[in-house]
Amino acid sequence: MSTVSQRIDALVACRETLEPWIGPFDAPALTGLLESQLGSALALDSWITRGDTRCRAFPLSPLLHVLSGNTPHAASQSVVRGLLVGGRNRIKLPSSGLLEFEEWIGGLAPILGDLIEVRHDLPESWLNSAGVVVFGNERTIETFRSRVPAGTRLIEHGPKLSIAVLFQPEPAAAELVTRDILAHEQRGCLSVQAVYVNGGPAAAKRFAERLAQSLEAARAAEPRKAIPRSDSGAISNARELARFRAANGDGLALWESAGDTSWTVVYDHEPTLAPGPLNGFIRVHPLPTATLLEDALGPEVRHLSTVAIHPYNNDNADFLAALDIPRICPFGRSQFPPLFWHHDGRPPLADLVHWRDRSP
Repeated sequence: MSTVSQRIDALVACRETLEPWIGPFDAPALTGLLESQLGSALALDSWITRGDTRCRAFPLSPLLHVLSGNTPHAASQSVVRGLLVGGRNRIKLPSSGLLEFEEWIGGLAPILGDLIEVRHDLPESWLNSAGVVVFGNERTIETFRSRVPAGTRLIEHGPKLSIAVLFQPEPAAAELVTRDILAHEQRGCLSVQAVYVNGGPAAAKRFAERLAQSLEAARAAEPRKAIPRSDSGAISNARELARFRAANGDGLALWESAGDTSWTVVYDHEPTLAPGPLNGFIRVHPLPTATLLEDALGPEVRHLSTVAIHPYNNDNADFLAALDIPRICPFGRSQFPPLFWHHDGRPPLADLVHWRDRSP
């Protein structure tokens, strides 16, 4: 049985691979994460005293991770948490695989690798796990709700999307939010799919034009990789709908890459939040007033994961108080959550243990 210290050392030894997915960390940071979530990093190794009670944390083991194929980030974060608390980890990979993630697992030292079992299929016996962490769309989440035995801790990470809010236009803002849009081709829950601009329709339209220039420059510096025809077709269809609405005086404007679908900006005076076809497609809207914000954005607001804001300060963050937002960050950082973040608003390590108490 490994100790917390041994597992931390093993994770730090492979941080060069992990840091692009979970952010920078070292041994004190991982120890601090355990302390913030469990009260003490020693709680997984020995009985500790809290008030007039002695207690100890035990990992949910085995822990089943049902991964999606969007990016390796969520997969890595989930499995690192499972390894850190020391339980056995069953990993159900997506049918398309996660090459970088699988390569990392294959190179783990035995102290961590022995805690992992990986499959592309899902044996029925794996559903009899102490805990299940599932990433996926609403259908996937509902499937596991019905299949997981009663009493199993089910940790759901369903469909999410992220937005950006620009309170004050500045020259660097378009370039910063371009990173939030293009990273991972908008396939992650933290990918920005819409930008809301303070100052009314004229300000939003000016920023949309500036953003189009930034996206064009970014794609010229790093062209998009080939995407399936169906994805490209979805972008073409969304562009045609925007053109149709613009031609009928519906308050839209369109900027697009010439000859391909590598980037698209649609200005829409209506504030309703709607998922786009991804792969460099972004909508820009005027920002509603604070009192109308939640209703104006529509039903998709319940799926918000992250809101990137610029400039980043408490007053601007407080403007969004009516929204139930798990995370607010500066422009350019939406795709790079810190190690200590609460994934979907939950304490990720605390969810992976159960406690035993001993009265004095």
